[in-house]
Amino acid sequence: MTSTPSQASPHQARGDLLAQALKEVAVYAARKAIRGRSFKRNSLLKPLDIILAELGRYPKELEFARDSSKGLIFDHLQRIRSRVQEAAIYEYVDLFFEKVLKQALDDHVGKLLQRERSLRSAYLVYVRQELARVLLEKKQAASPEEALQQLETEEAAETEEPAEAGPALD
Repeated sequence: MTSTPSQASPHQARGDLLAQALKEVAVYAARKAIRGRSFKRNSLLKPLDIILAELGRYPKELEFARDSSKGLIFDHLQRIRSRVQEAAIYEYVDLFFEKVLKQALDDHVGKLLQRERSLRSAYLVYVRQELARVLLEKKQAASPEEALQQLETEEAAETEEPAEAGPALD
């Protein structure tokens, strides 16, 4: 038997809130090109990894973790990319802290870190889906399937030979 929204348990509703919040952060990252130079997994996940690492280091100092994440992400992206929007990075970090950590997880850093692997996996799915939408909007792909295939092809090509400057969607 499937449950209707009125029958959803509080735990299930909280999980849906977490997924929605994480998706919002991932969509923002894809739209604002908050990632490394390429479409490789590590490149797409690096900004999120920095936030998770800072929260792991400073789980009881959320404002410090937030501010240090902003600086570390900005410094990292500035080193590897030519165009970096500092305001977009700050908004990305604020979105994560407000939507994912505060609203979805009630500022429970422990719960967040327990789910780190799953968060990273879901985030990657959401970012890739949005990047595919961007390719469609820019008419660089004819269908969602083609756009995802294009991302996979570019990722595979980047893995085979080192890229000097990967493609940018911004």
